[in-house]
Amino acid sequence: MSQGPNFNSRSPFRYGRRGFFRRLFTPLFISGGIKLWSKRRPKGGRFSFPPLPKGKSRVVIARNPRVIAESGGVDTGILREMVWEGVRVALDKPTASDAWQSLFRPNDVVGIKVNCLGLSSHRELVDAIIAGLKSAGVEEERIIVWDKVNRDLMRGGFSINTGKKGVKCFGTTALRGGYEGELTILGSVGSCFSTILTKYASAQVSVPVLKDHDLAGVSISLKNFYGAIHNPNKYHDNNCDPYIAEVNTHPAIKKKVRLIICDALIVQYHGGPAYKAEGAWDYRGVLVSLDPVALDSVGAKIIGDKRQEMGLPSLAQVGRPPKHIATAGGMGLGVDKLEDIEIIRI
Repeated sequence: MSQGPNFNSRSPFRYGRRGFFRRLFTPLFISGGIKLWSKRRPKGGRFSFPPLPKGKSRVVIARNPRVIAESGGVDTGILREMVWEGVRVALDKPTASDAWQSLFRPNDVVGIKVNCLGLSSHRELVDAIIAGLKSAGVEEERIIVWDKVNRDLMRGGFSINTGKKGVKCFGTTALRGGYEGELTILGSVGSCFSTILTKYASAQVSVPVLKDHDLAGVSISLKNFYGAIHNPNKYHDNNCDPYIAEVNTHPAIKKKVRLIICDALIVQYHGGPAYKAEGAWDYRGVLVSLDPVALDSVGAKIIGDKRQEMGLPSLAQVGRPPKHIATAGGMGLGVDKLEDIEIIRI
């Protein structure tokens, strides 16, 4: 991803939200004559997922001790193997390419929602996901790496790119009209959602980080989409419950999030969501699932088990149980009970 432009009078943002994206994707319309926001599924059940017993979900945990070198750098080849094999196993496909192609079409515009607050989604992990999308025929120009603000993305190691070439990368707040103009009411939540989520991307990959949270208990996949609303500061009472679950009832999240790949290379098991070395753990893994609730349930157990190993009180004992996970399960957003989750370790 190339370094982005300065936001001056020649910036594409001067055309406003619609003008910016029209200029961004017009070459694709001209060259391919395709419908950018097509919602029709191909014949033959392209998006049919592997059968599981009723009420069950699958979470894949991929770990490799060699993915982080002694120098602290990430081995990109090993990480890509972990991600691709995790996706293949999660979908029970013969090859990784088959798995990516079962989820994404060449005419999709795919948003990759990263989390760059505190411990950030690794850029190397996002690169592995981009390679997977490209194997499904999605061109780089149709991929948007995004979070709330440019500043956080750059702090996480991402380069802002609003040009016509390459993978796009920018924050919602960098766009004129980056949030919906009207509040969406979801239970007790009233928020304006990012237009990258609601209007411009036809599919999403959620890339949360496995970390402890000082109010919600954990911040994983479900809470990742607090980065898609304009006022997350309003929804932290009562351990963020039921607000996190309610945000995830938004139709754009329920319908567009096709894959969750959780960054667990380094896990913040205590002191989060900010990065604190004394509470960080080189877990050297990724979690892959199609079910955000199941993934969060497994992730919360990983954090809980590590806290117990380190002699720390449980999240419930310190007054911040991650109860939003069960709330989300009760709302039908996924499976929250561990006994109903098929956990595969590779």
